[in-house]
Amino acid sequence: MLRTIATLFGLTPAPRPRPPSARRVAPAPHRAVAPVVPLDAAAARRNDLREQALALRPDPNARFAADVALVTRSFDPHSTQPSAEELYLAMSRLAEVGQYVRAVYVAGRRVAVLPLSQQGDRTRTLAYRNHLTRQTETDLTTWEDGLAAIDKARSMALRTGDRLPDLLGVPETVEARLAALREERAKRLADQAARRHGGGGNGTMGGTGGGAGPAGSAPRQPRPPVPSARLRSPRRSLRTAPGRSGDRGGRHGYDGCAGWVAPSDGR
Repeated sequence: MLRTIATLFGLTPAPRPRPPSARRVAPAPHRAVAPVVPLDAAAARRNDLREQALALRPDPNARFAADVALVTRSFDPHSTQPSAEELYLAMSRLAEVGQYVRAVYVAGRRVAVLPLSQQGDRTRTLAYRNHLTRQTETDLTTWEDGLAAIDKARSMALRTGDRLPDLLGVPETVEARLAALREERAKRLADQAARRHGGGGNGTMGGTGGGAGPAGSAPRQPRPPVPSARLRSPRRSLRTAPGRSGDRGGRHGYDGCAGWVAPSDGR
């Protein structure tokens, strides 16, 4: 007790420190480092995984190709006709492309359908969809022919009392391009009419002479009549041989009706 109190008050020396343990301390474990993989192999692996993930998901372009085939089958009387519900859903999914397919068939043309053997190829289905989308935006001739055919069919239906066909849903971009095309055609026709009926003799840039003006131009002089050639009679003239004028044709004469006559002896 007294020793402890003396130690507390610093009256006795402190005990020697405890020697370190003889037990070997194991080093801390380090996390394993993954082996270095070449970048090309890693990229190839990622691409493989991405393709596998895409293969597990349904292809939207394949659905697009199937919808186009269904709509085209509705215009073929020799094929199995889809139901009204299937046709409505397909046209809703196709949207503008569906209206273009309808314009193609109304205009009397056909749309190429992707075969079933190629609808499982994602590259083919994507290219097919891009092609039809581009045709929808740029094929103005088919849109014009389709609109004209629809107008004709509606006027015929009004005349006969049949059911009116539905109008074509032309996209806004196509409407703007059609309006610009009509304006350009009208301007071209006006220019051609102005060049054809323009006044003066200045001529056009193409080298053709200008027509007579509506006023102030001198009238054309009438062409002189062509002298008619003398008509030769098919009947040959009467020729007389030397002799008496009273003889019928004279000696060795020619009668216009009887032909050559025998020589007369004066009887």
